[in-house]
Amino acid sequence: MLQTIQPTSKASLKMQCLYISKGNVREAQELYEFFAKDMEALPDYDPVKPTFLDNTKEAVNGFMSWFKDNQDALAQGYEFIRGIIQRKPPVPQEPLPPIN
Repeated sequence: MLQTIQPTSKASLKMQCLYISKGNVREAQELYEFFAKDMEALPDYDPVKPTFLDNTKEAVNGFMSWFKDNQDALAQGYEFIRGIIQRKPPVPQEPLPPIN
């Protein structure tokens, strides 16, 4: 069961130690002290997961930044495609003779 411990914070490590010790607080404290003494950089709490709105806002900002950085290339591509579409077939100088 010790292999299942994957602490992301001190709070999650405490909860996992308590779970492994099956609710025995004394054993959980000993297990926590055993693991925590070598992990001084472990944060107190898990980082807050970004919400859907935060993720969406970050994606939109990234797209707008990419669009702003590549605006010239996109405009050139648009003009190139527009030029291909708007080409008209050449008009013959003289009308074709009628077919009998």
